[in-house]
Amino acid sequence: MKIIKKHELLPLIKEYLPDAPVIVEAGAFNGSDTKKLAAFWPQATIHTFEPVPEIFALLEENTAAIPTVRRYPVALSSTIGQQTFYVSQKPSRPERPFQAGSLHEPHERLHHSDAIYPTTITVQTTTLDSWAHEHKVNHIDFLWLDAQGHELAIVQGATELLRTVKVLYTEVHFIQAYKEQPLYEELKKWIESQGFVMIAKDFTDQPTWFFGNALFVRK
Repeated sequence: MKIIKKHELLPLIKEYLPDAPVIVEAGAFNGSDTKKLAAFWPQATIHTFEPVPEIFALLEENTAAIPTVRRYPVALSSTIGQQTFYVSQKPSRPERPFQAGSLHEPHERLHHSDAIYPTTITVQTTTLDSWAHEHKVNHIDFLWLDAQGHELAIVQGATELLRTVKVLYTEVHFIQAYKEQPLYEELKKWIESQGFVMIAKDFTDQPTWFFGNALFVRK
């Protein structure tokens, strides 16, 4: 199993994608990773999802000049409707949104980082399959998930569209960072049951932090 560093990730993924891939980024935050994806794949179509209005405004502002980016102010999930979202902050920067917000109530991560969750909001949720039907998207080449414990729910809401995915990159957790979230082994097992194999990760067999990222490709 290859242990990758951040600068190695996109070149490795490129080996498995067409020159003009369709990319879905769940948990786009302020668009910093979106801009990297757009720069690496200038011909890509990138669909980004960010449900927190204040953060979505930053995403719009930071990617407005990139015509290949589409933005959606909703959260991906396994159901369509409304859910409570726990908004995160850093105590040192209470005026700025932080990227650790989740559809799951924070739990053990409160002992491992200084992120706080002073407020909740209600956000709209949809499934990838429902979104794809609505927007006439018939395939995804690359699915990027950074949903703070909600990754399994997202892929379980995409059983139809998931069959078209060539590469899946997802955050994984080794502790119950958020309540009722699946841990690494459960998420890995489910993804592999859908015809993927894990080819790289950014953590060792004895992880030193409470989360990491794993890269899967279709067999």
